[in-house]
Amino acid sequence: MYKNRLIPGIIFLFFCVFQLNASAQSAKKVEKSVNKRTEQLEKQKENKEEEQKAEIEAAKQRHIDLQTKEVRKRMKKSRKKANKYNKKKKGFFLTRWFR
Repeated sequence: MYKNRLIPGIIFLFFCVFQLNASAQSAKKVEKSVNKRTEQLEKQKENKEEEQKAEIEAAKQRHIDLQTKEVRKRMKKSRKKANKYNKKKKGFFLTRWFR
C-alpha cells in the first residue's frame, strides 16, 4: 500500500520540477531576446543622434558658405569677442558658494 502511494508521488514531483525547469529556460530566452532588442534600440538611437549632429554641422557650414567674405570676417570677429567675454564670466553665485 505504501509503495502504491510512493510511485505516483515521485512521478508527480518529477513532473513539477520538470515544469519549473522548462519555464525557467523559456524565461531566459525571453530575457535574452528583450536584452537584444534594447541593445538594438540603443544602437538605433545613437545612430540617429550622430546623423542629427552631422546634419546640423552641414547646415552650419552651408550657412557660412553662403555669406560674403566681409560677413564671414565680421562673424569670426564677433565670435572671438563673445568667447573672450564669456571666458571671464563667473558661474551662478549659488554654485560658486556651495562648491
